[in-house]
Amino acid sequence: MHIAKGVTPKHMSGGEIRPIFWDARREELVLLDQRLIPDKTVYVRCRNYRQVAYAIKNMAVRGAPAIGVAAAYGMAIAALKSGAKSRQALLKELAHAKEILSKTRPTAVNLFWALERMMMRAEGFEGGVDELKEALLEEAAKILQEDIAVNRAIGRFGAELIPDGARVLTHCN
Repeated sequence: MHIAKGVTPKHMSGGEIRPIFWDARREELVLLDQRLIPDKTVYVRCRNYRQVAYAIKNMAVRGAPAIGVAAAYGMAIAALKSGAKSRQALLKELAHAKEILSKTRPTAVNLFWALERMMMRAEGFEGGVDELKEALLEEAAKILQEDIAVNRAIGRFGAELIPDGARVLTHCN
């Protein structure tokens, strides 16, 4: 796992810090290390699914939705980095990656939901190994985009309920 310190414009979208994103050029998952915020902005680059598992287990990634997104990308990375030549061999490797990732945070519902979704996509895919790898990367990206859309909707709805000048304390149990 590589630590990338600082924030550059490519880590931001519309002035917002992106806590998780895919670096297509390097085929890496980039995660905001949530253990260090708000004092520092440090990104962790995951080049394989084991590094994603480590980041989830050691709480660099926090929050059920972000854990699910990270796990989905962990599965996509497992596929992309696989040298499997057959669909069956790739599915076997994905099952192993799923097992490793599932042991990271046993109470994270989104973790298991995302892993199941990725395996269902892989098992139901009809096509070659290279196309399956791309399909899994697309599925992980779809999970990320769905999470962003849900969070923005929650923010819009919540903004209507909270008066100007109010103070809000959030709590995650």
